[in-house]
Amino acid sequence: MVSRSYSIWGSELSPFVLKVLALCRYCGVDVRLLPDQGTWLENIDVALRVERIKKGQLPLTFPRLSEYDEFPLTPYLLGEKGENLYDSTAIADWFDARLIQPGAKLVPEDPAIAFSVRLIDEYFDEWGLYMVHHNRWVTSAHGNDAGDRLANEYRSLVPRPLRPRFSRWFSERQTRRLPYLFSVADPDLPIQGLAKKRQPPAPPDFPATQHLLDDAFARMLDALEGVLTRSPFLLGDRLTLADASAYGQLAMNTQDLEADELIAERAPATYAWIERIANGDARPAHASGSARLQLSPELEALHEEICRTFVPLMRQNEAAYGRHLAVGEAQFNEAGFDAGHGLYKGVIDGHPFRAVAKTFQVKVWRRLLDQWRLLDRDQRASFGAFEQVIADDTD
Repeated sequence: MVSRSYSIWGSELSPFVLKVLALCRYCGVDVRLLPDQGTWLENIDVALRVERIKKGQLPLTFPRLSEYDEFPLTPYLLGEKGENLYDSTAIADWFDARLIQPGAKLVPEDPAIAFSVRLIDEYFDEWGLYMVHHNRWVTSAHGNDAGDRLANEYRSLVPRPLRPRFSRWFSERQTRRLPYLFSVADPDLPIQGLAKKRQPPAPPDFPATQHLLDDAFARMLDALEGVLTRSPFLLGDRLTLADASAYGQLAMNTQDLEADELIAERAPATYAWIERIANGDARPAHASGSARLQLSPELEALHEEICRTFVPLMRQNEAAYGRHLAVGEAQFNEAGFDAGHGLYKGVIDGHPFRAVAKTFQVKVWRRLLDQWRLLDRDQRASFGAFEQVIADDTD
């Protein structure tokens, strides 16, 4: 490891920050969360450092960005010796390349297990984000205090008189972003007793998707519960990148009253797993310290759920990106969505939706297919659902 002391620039409201915190705890990396744990002077210094990274005045240590990446977003992991790291999954790869302990990698060396870890990681990063953002700003809309918590984290940078306004601005902004993050309301079913600016949007010509996300979240919890009632972690005896990614998303929702109660009641073993990772319990419980990892039969339900939602989304997103690119469209991601560019219609699990083509999801999907192609026939046998739905992509 080049440096053992790092700072994360970001908020605990972000599932990706929570994911990186879990990775740091697992790897034994000392880390501080800024701006929450920093002084005014420290935070100003780091904020300026991040701005210089964004402007290209300071280089990213890792990863190397491509035309598909949506940069800059958080979290940033900043080392005391000048390391500038970005993107939660890339940070895991950075740690893996420098781990000393044999057999402790976040992405294990076994090809089939590694593919499962990558698949679960990308599922939670992309599709899981939609579900938990929906849970925060729709399911937990009445009891949501995220804006106040963010204002408190930024207390050294936001004067006290301005914090209520900062809180309202953030909450209203995140509510407006719901359709971009796949949660579209039914215009005939507003949330009773909620202020107008906190009502989930229902843009014209966008099918409602809230029930789709609610159903997918329930199935995902059931699939996780099936694994975690029999195993301490998703792939066996210790944490992998798959656990860190799933944890980041779900731990975000344990900060929101209604969503927290939903997880605890529907998936108690999963809830206990979230608490264990939050407390830093990510190593084997065995006295020998050895960890067994495997593709358990219980994982099949999670793989099937991934193939029901995430895989169709990735395939339709890539196809839409190609169509738009062929006619000269160049604006995608959130900027494209806000401008009405790069939009496409699709169907997931029988539910119609409308979304914007996202370049970073094109990268995610193509990288997964490249990893799939490296598996031999026997290794692919554990992923029957995946092989069936992506046959056309690998011809």
